[in-house]
Amino acid sequence: MAASLKNIIVIGGSYVGVATTQGLANLLPATHRPRFAILPTHEHKAFIPYTGTFAAAPNPDRHHVVRARVSALQQDRVVLDRDWQGVREIPYDYLVVATGTKLRAPGTMQDDDKHLSVKYLQGYQKRLKEAKSIAIVGGGAVGVQMATDLKEIYPEKEITLVHSRTQLMPLYHKKLDEIIKERCQELGVK
Repeated sequence: MAASLKNIIVIGGSYVGVATTQGLANLLPATHRPRFAILPTHEHKAFIPYTGTFAAAPNPDRHHVVRARVSALQQDRVVLDRDWQGVREIPYDYLVVATGTKLRAPGTMQDDDKHLSVKYLQGYQKRLKEAKSIAIVGGGAVGVQMATDLKEIYPEKEITLVHSRTQLMPLYHKKLDEIIKERCQELGVK
């Protein structure tokens, strides 16, 4: 690890973390390099192939993907849960936290191992297939998507979307609520 390079660490390897890192790699002066540690929280985050992350960067060899979890944050460094290039701490000049959110099942994997996570999802899918009715709690983006996807895949099942507010996806424009409710009615989501 070259001591003359200043580190910018991006914690999180989801879409946002990777996009941030790629954007930084293309803009940084030669004195800086971004790094990010992977914090698996969903299957699509845990198993992204990072091999081409820096391919378009002006100096791709200067940047690194760190396959570890950040176990502690210090004022000027991150502490890793395992050794990386013989160290457990990486100093930084700038830190970006792009870990996303922790979703409820099935969005959060119970294991870091891809094979075990695939088995977990298959078991979850089997339970959904065998269920007569399914209730989704929460009318945010994930809840709406799950309810409508389930009704499209299993039109014969009773799918109920439970939300604490009158407007679905309340962070968005009210018109979106109308569109979502129309689609739910078309599909038969209660």
